[in-house]
Amino acid sequence: SIGEMRVQSFGGSHTERKLDVVEQYLKAYVTVMKRQSFGLHYVDGFAGSGASSAAGSEDTLEIGLFDTREIVAGSPVRALNIAPPFDRYLFIDSDVANIASLKSLIDQHALAGRASVKSGDANIEIGAFCDWITNKPSARAVVFLDPFGLAVKWETIQKLAATQRVDLWYLVPVHGMSRQIKGNVTFLPSASRIDELWGSAKWRDMAVRKIDLGHDLFGGIDERLAKIAKAKPVSEMFRDQLKSAFGGRVADHYRPLGRGRLHEFSLMFACANPSPKAFGIALNIANHILRTA
Repeated sequence: SIGEMRVQSFGGSHTERKLDVVEQYLKAYVTVMKRQSFGLHYVDGFAGSGASSAAGSEDTLEIGLFDTREIVAGSPVRALNIAPPFDRYLFIDSDVANIASLKSLIDQHALAGRASVKSGDANIEIGAFCDWITNKPSARAVVFLDPFGLAVKWETIQKLAATQRVDLWYLVPVHGMSRQIKGNVTFLPSASRIDELWGSAKWRDMAVRKIDLGHDLFGGIDERLAKIAKAKPVSEMFRDQLKSAFGGRVADHYRPLGRGRLHEFSLMFACANPSPKAFGIALNIANHILRTA
């Protein structure tokens, strides 16, 4: 039960909104796909402990007593409770306490025989899953990436796209990208992590632009740099980057999320399946949910 799991303290109401969107898609996905003969897999790259409290800061992980009315069932709990169920579940996390909590959750669940937990770097574990499913024509999967910070590398996104068998939900840390640019329009050393997330340094050229202020008093051209990498432009730029990997099969809509009115994340959807019928259905469902949920 949730009360016996480790409760992570982070986020706020946006955490539940994010999970609601993904849960709605999972319900529609299994309803459609169970009519066919595919083996269905759910993969959670940053599964956490299985439950969270809306109180506290994003950087704080605590084990304590919470009012169960304030506890949010995490993505692993929601995925396991989808009916009809997936054929296999894979939960990945790098935190020892989270792994123990996830194993406890699974042991108590009716679908325990279908689920496995792996401890390690999500990029490595998902890469291994991509290698496996690429050689399984009868398998399909939904992968959910909800990373802490800037943990996802572009190579992982490319591997997922190359499988041609995966639907991806990715909570993109757009605010984290924007914060790598200082007020004087120079980049922090940690911006190299954005290069890994993006797959190149080309985002830097799009994140700033020259403003032509005309000629100065001495006849020179005054061209200053301005930071344009706010959350919405970054979201749109990264959505285009996702399209480059997924052959354009990315939902037009995305869900802005964050604490209060701050746009910290953008929840995006991409479909690796190149079949027009398959990705047409997937994108229609995802866009509808992103518009209305």
